[in-house]
Amino acid sequence: MISRLTSESQRLFALVILLTLPVSLLSAEDIEKEAPVFSLGTRPFVVVTAASANRLRDDAALLFDAAGMPDVVDTVLDKLDENVQGLEGLNWDRPAGIMVFLNSVFPPSFEFVAFLPISDMERFQSMMELGTAVMKEDTEVEGRYELITPRRNLQIQIQGEYALIQLPMMDPDPAFDREIPAPDLLVAGLTNQFDVAVSLDVEAVPKATRDLILNLLVSTMSTQIQQRDEEPESQYQIRKSWMEADIQAFRLLFDECRRISFGIDIVEEERVANIDVLVEVREATQLLEEIFASSTKPSYFTPLLSDSSPLSLSWSAVVAERDRERYVGVLEGLKGELSRVVEEQDLGTVPEEGSPLYLALDALQQTAREGHLDVFGQMYRDSNNKLAVVGAIRLEDGEAIAGGLADLLTRLLGKDTIGEIETAFSQHADITFHRIRFRNPDAGALELFGGDPGIIVGAGPRSGWICIGGEDSFDTLKSVMDELAAAYENPIEREIPASLRLVLRVNDLIELVQGAEAAKKEANAAAEVPTEEVVPATTAEAQPGQRPSPANRRDQFRRRREESNKLMQEALAEGDDEIRVEARPIDNGMRIRVRLQEGFLRGVGRIIGQRIAGN
Repeated sequence: MISRLTSESQRLFALVILLTLPVSLLSAEDIEKEAPVFSLGTRPFVVVTAASANRLRDDAALLFDAAGMPDVVDTVLDKLDENVQGLEGLNWDRPAGIMVFLNSVFPPSFEFVAFLPISDMERFQSMMELGTAVMKEDTEVEGRYELITPRRNLQIQIQGEYALIQLPMMDPDPAFDREIPAPDLLVAGLTNQFDVAVSLDVEAVPKATRDLILNLLVSTMSTQIQQRDEEPESQYQIRKSWMEADIQAFRLLFDECRRISFGIDIVEEERVANIDVLVEVREATQLLEEIFASSTKPSYFTPLLSDSSPLSLSWSAVVAERDRERYVGVLEGLKGELSRVVEEQDLGTVPEEGSPLYLALDALQQTAREGHLDVFGQMYRDSNNKLAVVGAIRLEDGEAIAGGLADLLTRLLGKDTIGEIETAFSQHADITFHRIRFRNPDAGALELFGGDPGIIVGAGPRSGWICIGGEDSFDTLKSVMDELAAAYENPIEREIPASLRLVLRVNDLIELVQGAEAAKKEANAAAEVPTEEVVPATTAEAQPGQRPSPANRRDQFRRRREESNKLMQEALAEGDDEIRVEARPIDNGMRIRVRLQEGFLRGVGRIIGQRIAGN
């Protein structure tokens, strides 16, 4: 297929190889041209960049080597030689990418400019003039060219060792006389960290423009905050408290955030891929202070964290003042909502101040005011090798919360919509636990959790606990609590985890889901439960030269998705299937990193390799 590309498509194909851009970006539709309210400066507010063609080639070599398809890189390079002269007019050691300039806000108007590093001007021009295209030099303006093609013409500026190409989206200005910063200096911070990156430069948008956008956003949100017709006061209080904190957060983001970047870096030595989100904040600002403060208290549950669990979660954060007010306000609204529901559902005496339910909510408000949110969750195998999910949270005045929990469950006894409730089910470590058994669990739930699955909850003076599992899950919960107590009785030095830490073992999770689905299917078959036969849609194949119909495109997309899922699952089954997510402060903001082990590189390599082989 590649060999049959038109000359213009060949150039776009080269850009895609260099910049790894989605095809959708290169096919954006024009918008109706109107007079802009005002125009902005010369600094791009979005930059998409690749560190260099050589680094992309090395990354591709690692992907396809991990996939067991090392010859694919040579195939791609051969096709580049065949179609675009091997991109020999470009410098393969320097960054390339696209800048997006905001020309106007109302109506929104953007200008897209690709930047390509040139190694040899004559070879670059020869590469661009493949097929019927002609690169015509402007005799009046030095370094100015026009690429004339059968479909449309492209404006080109030569600036130093870079070619700046105006991409044909959104009716670009044919004069193309804007001032453009030096590309290599502009992206230096990104290319030092990432192979491929997208960066949103908030400060590139003038403050007056940001204020205008913020005011419109706040005005819209403020309108939505207004109490709706027949909306109970309690629900309004909950929604209002939440949205008011959101407005404050947006104000800080618009005023104090400098840049938000998304980048991918493939680490050859470790054979992993790091996907980062960087939030850079201006110095000496409230937002930066909040980010630094958020990670000052490690999780109480750190001794329990395991890398071998199918899923392990820890979140320990000192929350900002606006979020403390948010949670306190939501809980205050929840008091009224509980009273309303108790009265409507006839669940006993309507609670009021001083009642167990209100005292429990007061204790939760006290926890929110303390400002340390510390949550833990992890999957375990019980003594029957069935799944048990244990979670915990740090509390203030947990005794009051325990009393409110017991009161709530007592009110729900005998309700058809709730499973069988057993209050004061058992005790451990001076905590009273209650159990809610699942009502009519299906074969999938029984396979996953074992016999008699349900939820166990309880609260002590400083911690609340929950466990989802079968008949042996309470023993698992007790062993987890004992493990934590023993760790504090015999402390050892441990690495402090990130404020947010999530570890997933994908193969284990797939095994759990597949086991439950197989048991459910087998039970349905044994009970002769009829299942709806899925008849594949019949769509006429598109004839050569005929544009595929929407039904054909949907069918192709579905088949490709199924093939990709199968290839990825097979690749992960060979091992190295961990996903690790961590959030940590950095000197000028926050980094959220997703770390993918080699199994994911293997899967991506096979998916891309199969597509190239198919083409």
